[in-house]
Amino acid sequence: MEITKHLLMNLSLLLVLLFFTQLIMERQVKEESRKNLELVYFVIAIFTCYIFSVQVQDGISFDLRQVPMILGSLYAGHSFLFAGLTILMRGFLGINDGFWISVLVFTTLAFILKWMHSWFNRLTINQRVGVSIILTVMTSFVLMQMVTVVNQPIRHPEAWLSFILIPALTSGLVSYSIETIKQTLIIRQRLAKADKIEAVSHLSAAISHEIRNPLTTVKGFLQLLSEQDYPDEKKKEFIHIAVEELNRAEEVINDYLTFARPAFEKVEEIDIEKELNQVLNVLNPLANLNGVEVKKKYTSGLTISGDRSKFQQAFINLIKNALEAMPNGGELTVQTFPTGSVVHILVKDTGIGMTNEQITRLGEPYYTTKGQQGTGLGMMVTFSIIRAMKGKVEIKSQVGKGATFHMRFNHFENKPD
Repeated sequence: MEITKHLLMNLSLLLVLLFFTQLIMERQVKEESRKNLELVYFVIAIFTCYIFSVQVQDGISFDLRQVPMILGSLYAGHSFLFAGLTILMRGFLGINDGFWISVLVFTTLAFILKWMHSWFNRLTINQRVGVSIILTVMTSFVLMQMVTVVNQPIRHPEAWLSFILIPALTSGLVSYSIETIKQTLIIRQRLAKADKIEAVSHLSAAISHEIRNPLTTVKGFLQLLSEQDYPDEKKKEFIHIAVEELNRAEEVINDYLTFARPAFEKVEEIDIEKELNQVLNVLNPLANLNGVEVKKKYTSGLTISGDRSKFQQAFINLIKNALEAMPNGGELTVQTFPTGSVVHILVKDTGIGMTNEQITRLGEPYYTTKGQQGTGLGMMVTFSIIRAMKGKVEIKSQVGKGATFHMRFNHFENKPD
């Protein structure tokens, strides 16, 4: 049973190596990186098989070297590379009859596998697994026959049985595992692509809807102006409304462009306290309208690097949402403080709050908690800008108890007061 034990050890190691290769492969984005990783797996597999070879008789060692050589050539190509590596590794075990048998068998096999590679990749999954098993059985049988012809016959029934069946089993398991890994990666890529297409679809619908409405309004007022003779006062009112609608359409387009391309035109030092005060001054009329009390808790002298106008835009969107979440009054707290090399900005409201599902989806294309009154673009833009400034956002909220947005930015300077 010693031969069977060693061959099963080879099988186990090949499957374990494949498992770890899959874990690493799933993190690779580029197709070229995956192919290189596949190549490395087969190289290591050949090396591992030789380490755990078992000597059957003088000059004859058994292992599963033919399995990674065959599968590597069929799946990854480079049959001569794998054949050369297999022969080289066999040379370290000694230049004897077994070595020359390996040279003859694996060199011939390399030419056959080179010719089969393109044809093999056109087969179905089950056919590829079947071909792998058949080639492995044939190679194992030829190796055994060559040993019998060149060297003394192998009289152990276990040797024949193990060296035919276990490589076939290994080839089938490894081949099927490789096919499963490839199918899993393909499915993940398709799902990611489908998610992106769905996001673009929702975003396009949002942009189309939000731009069509103002344009329809403008078109209606222009038709009214052309059809009847209205008083100058009424004409001015129509023109004023039309301009406001066009400005609203322009804001939607600007939000989309900021989301799509959040790169900064210029990077400058941003005084956190000064810019947040500017944002609160802009939104002060809305706070007064909703009866919201604004509290400021600043640590003076905190600065970060970024685009000042984009920073303002992000926090105008964020704080505006917080104020709108308190239509019947409440308390808005804006706080800043440092910890180590990180600046923290907290925006806390006592509004209607959000569910866990709403928090998870916040910032998705065309997702809004305002129903028909919102587009979802504002929070998309906010998150996009914060990410571009190397910041992170953490949201905590309970329905009926308000929400807290916690922003963290790296690389700050604490200037003396």
